[in-house]
Order: sequence, then C-alpha cells, then structure tokens
Amino acid sequence: WDLKGDKAATEAFLADSNGQKSVLPRLVKCGYKVLNLQYFFTAGDTEVRCWTIPQGATAPEAAGAIHTDFERGFIKAEVVAYDDFKALSNGGKSMAPIKAAGKYRQEGKQYIMQDGDIVHFMFNVTAAKKK
Repeated sequence: WDLKGDKAATEAFLADSNGQKSVLPRLVKCGYKVLNLQYFFTAGDTEVRCWTIPQGATAPEAAGAIHTDFERGFIKAEVVAYDDFKALSNGGKSMAPIKAAGKYRQEGKQYIMQDGDIVHFMFNVTAAKKK
C-alpha cells in the first residue's frame, strides 16, 4: 500500500518484479467458481455495469439482481455474448454490427444466463406489488 498514488514508485516496483503479475484477477475468478457465481453486463450511453448472479439463474432472476420491479415485470431480454460483441464491434459501442451478424437475440423467461452476457432487459410494471 506504500506505493498507492506514487506512479514512479509503482513503475520501479513493477520493473523489479521480473514480469510477475498480480494474482488478484485469478483470485477473483477462483472465488466466483468456488461460490458458483457468474456475472453479466448492462450497458447504457454513459456507463457499463457488471452484476453478479448465481450460476444457472434465469433471465428474470438476473433482472431482479438490478431491481425487483425488473423481475416482476419481465417481458424479455435482448442478449449478446461478450465474445461475440468483442469480435464484431471493432472497438465501437454500437450494436449494429452484432445485429447485422445475427448474434443479437431475444430471450424469454426460461433463458439461463451465461457468464459474460451483455443484456438489455425489457419490462413493464403497471400496478403496485400485491401484499
């Protein structure tokens, strides 16, 4: 923690570490695997969010991780796999090349979320939750 905020000291430390990298990313991946967790992304114009859900969660359950109204009023999920987005987007933000390639799909309530999905949830809540 002594190097936090000191760019020169951080660079010197990394140069002395003989190419070794942090194990933190591996630790996170192993932790997710042991706890049977996975993640999905939502994206808007100004931000991208990562959400954690249990493995085997359905699309409405994943929507509920964002807000309970999303789960209650779930209509459909528009989904693209992260690998497909990365391969087809050419570094851009637009979904147009993904849609043109046929990789953008609509999924219903039975869809089992996959690790790394990029999702846009469609929902409609009209009445207050019944007590």
